[in-house]
Amino acid sequence: MLLVTLNYVFTIAAPPLVALYAAAHVEPRYMYTAVAAAALAWLAYVTLDSCELKGGRPDEAFSKDHWVFSRLREYFPLTLHRTAIVQAQLKDKGGQAIFAFFPHGVNSDFRVLMAGPMYDAFPTTYAAGAARTLAASILFKIPGVRTVSLKTGCVDAGRATANRCLKQGLSLLLCPGGQDEQLETIYGRERVYLKSRKGFVRLAMIHGVPLVPAYCFGSSDLYKTYGAFYRFRRWLVRNLRIAVPLYSGSWGFFCYPTPKGFPFPVPQDIVFGDAWQPPQNAAPTREDVDAAHAIFVTRLTALFDAHKVEFGYGGRVLEII
Repeated sequence: MLLVTLNYVFTIAAPPLVALYAAAHVEPRYMYTAVAAAALAWLAYVTLDSCELKGGRPDEAFSKDHWVFSRLREYFPLTLHRTAIVQAQLKDKGGQAIFAFFPHGVNSDFRVLMAGPMYDAFPTTYAAGAARTLAASILFKIPGVRTVSLKTGCVDAGRATANRCLKQGLSLLLCPGGQDEQLETIYGRERVYLKSRKGFVRLAMIHGVPLVPAYCFGSSDLYKTYGAFYRFRRWLVRNLRIAVPLYSGSWGFFCYPTPKGFPFPVPQDIVFGDAWQPPQNAAPTREDVDAAHAIFVTRLTALFDAHKVEFGYGGRVLEII
C-alpha cells in the first residue's frame, strides 16, 4: 500500500508543489504571476475540452489494468455479485440500464475500482460503449483527478449530460445520494440518502430504461467517521454543494479533499439487484415519479435484507433518510 501512496504523491500532489518551489526559489518575483498563469491556462483547457459535458473519455485498459487499481482490488478485496443474472435480464435496447449504487460512503472508493471489472461483468451492456458514471462537476476542475475521472468513465452529473448519454444508447452508473449521503455516512451503520432523490427514477421513466439497484456491503465501514462541526458542514453541502466528511482510516486522520490515506481492509461486496422497468412516460407527473420511486425503495430494501446475512451484516437495518 506504500506504493499506492507514492503513486498518489508523484502523480497528483508533487507537480504543483514542485512548480511552486521552483517559482519561489528560482524567480521569487514571478511566483504569483506564474501561479496565476498556470491556473488560467488550466481553466482555459478545461473549458475548451469540456468532454465531461458530452460523452466523456473512458479508457478500458486504464480502468482494468492500472496497477494501483489492481492492488486495491486485492487489498479489500472487491467483488461483484449476480452480474450474469442481471445481464440476462437486460434484453432490450442493447442491455442499456441505469445502475443505482448505494451507499456512497465517505469516498465511494468502490466506484473507481469497479470501473474495470464492469466491462467483463456486463459485456452486452458495454458493447454499446462503456457505461458513464455521473460525477460531481468539481472533480473535473482538479488536475490529476480530472484525468482519473475521465479515464474511469465519469461525466458531469448535470441533467443535460445524463439525457445525452441515454439518448446515445449508453448506460449510466450513479450514486443517487451524492454529497448528502457522503456527509451522512456513519461508521457501522447502513444509511442511504434516498427519500428526496428521485431524478434518476424520472430519467428511467422518460427514456424507458430499466433501473438496477446495487448495494455495496462494507462501504460504510471503510473509515471511522466523526460528527464535529456537522451543522457547518451540512450548510456547506446545502448551499455550496461542498461535502467535507471528517474521517480516519488505517493511517490516521484525514479530511477530504486532502490525501485520504488508506481505508480499512474491509471486503467490498457489490450485489446487483434484479432489473426493473418503471412505467415509461415521456412527461411523468410528480405523482407518477413518487409511485415509481416508492417501488424502487422497496426493491432496494429487499435487496439489502436478502443479502446482509451472507456478507456479515445480519444485525444491521437499512436506514432510508
